[in-house]
Amino acid sequence: MIGIILVFNLPNFLIFINYYRENKNTRIDIDLDSDKIIISENGIKKQYKISDIKSSIYHLGVYYKNRIDNARRWKMMNSDLAYWDLKFNNGDTFYISNFLVDFLHEKPIVKNTKFRFRMFQYINKSDSKEAIELKQAQEKNMMEKYVEKFQSKTENELNEILNNRKSYQKEAVEAAELIMRNKNVG
Repeated sequence: MIGIILVFNLPNFLIFINYYRENKNTRIDIDLDSDKIIISENGIKKQYKISDIKSSIYHLGVYYKNRIDNARRWKMMNSDLAYWDLKFNNGDTFYISNFLVDFLHEKPIVKNTKFRFRMFQYINKSDSKEAIELKQAQEKNMMEKYVEKFQSKTENELNEILNNRKSYQKEAVEAAELIMRNKNVG
């Protein structure tokens, strides 16, 4: 039984160790009102303006991608482990785990924050893959999926959806309306 528990929790232990090694001597204070971020690493304090941030990337568990595509992924034991890749204009880079700053909320701390979704969110400093902007990813919402799906439908099929609105999701009805408008214009 201990072996089974260890196997299932091994990724979590490795991520905890990874975060601890990276952030054991790091402290961070964020004051949005005065536009300041103070990061203390090994007793050395550095103060930055939030406007001095060159890039901000949240590395989140795959479960949080549900906010974008509603794929109904199951929450795993390590889903709430995440880190923040923070780069400043002067070249300073910090990897801040969510043990130091709780950023797993709806609105990012920094505007234009991009997102990476992974199965295991270990801190990888050599990762060069491009992150995505959540806004761009959200643009491909349910209505757009229905628009793609309904493009091949005839006008009679689209009218069936419009006449029975209560039987369909709101996004499906909106997609049918949009396609009908485009067909009537064209």
